[in-house]
Amino acid sequence: MTRANDVELIRTTGATAAERRALERDVRRGRYERLRPGVLVRFGALEGLHPGEQHHVAVRASVHRIRETDVVSHQSACAVLGLPLVGAAPPKVHLADPTTTHTRVTAWFVRHGSQRRPPAVLTDEDAIPTTTAARTTIDVAATRSLLEALPVVDAVLSRRLTDRETLDTEHASLTSACTKAGIAVGMGSALSGSPAESVCRVRFRELGVPDPVQQHVFARPGSGSAVVDFWFPEHGVVVEVDGRGKYEDPGMLAGRSTADAHWREKRREDFIRSFPGVRAVVRLSWSDLMHPDRVRAALRRAGVPCR
Repeated sequence: MTRANDVELIRTTGATAAERRALERDVRRGRYERLRPGVLVRFGALEGLHPGEQHHVAVRASVHRIRETDVVSHQSACAVLGLPLVGAAPPKVHLADPTTTHTRVTAWFVRHGSQRRPPAVLTDEDAIPTTTAARTTIDVAATRSLLEALPVVDAVLSRRLTDRETLDTEHASLTSACTKAGIAVGMGSALSGSPAESVCRVRFRELGVPDPVQQHVFARPGSGSAVVDFWFPEHGVVVEVDGRGKYEDPGMLAGRSTADAHWREKRREDFIRSFPGVRAVVRLSWSDLMHPDRVRAALRRAGVPCR
């Protein structure tokens, strides 16, 4: 499967006039497509990449325009570090600029002034200077919505890319108090197994839902066990966040057919429902999570109180 680092970048800088004309002809013929001025990719090279990977390619394509003092940051750092991006990728590459306190937007970049808070830097295999996981997380939490920030917080904690103490230290380093970032860090959980689960937790908060138990294990001696995304013991309700990948992604199918995956999931749900305390199993898709009213309706039908 193609990944961001596998996409070949064809740069026209340094090419002869004849070579540039030939490449332009290939663009018109549909062999190549323009990613940035002076940077081409083969037609269709970005197909199959999720938005974060596509943006990572855009970062790679922009490296030659990054100044020595610039550091890839915010959502762009998420893309480079493989952290989740919820929604569309940003059209411009985000940078931390430690030479100024002001933020400037240019044709290619959003440069965030970071003179008062210079970032620690990582360097990836492409020699792209990038803010650390902790700094990236707090930058995103301070500037983006909770829906976008919590998946990043949960991801760095669950992957052990940083710890809560380091996140708290980075948060404290902000030049002004940021309640939004504090909420995201406070909600962070290493138990969230996917960005969808993180988004679901944001919806629970918005709807005033009681805090559920994450990754609850239903087990019976001699009958195996099942781990559920969310369990509301007082209401007898299990909530599972379903993605298409469970039934379509070859990596998740592990050699099984889609039909077999559906059958195994049915048997698993039957096992969960066999426990006396389970009154209902609610399944929410990514599409449902993008519409809070759907989440509210599904939870209320199952008996979970919402506002």
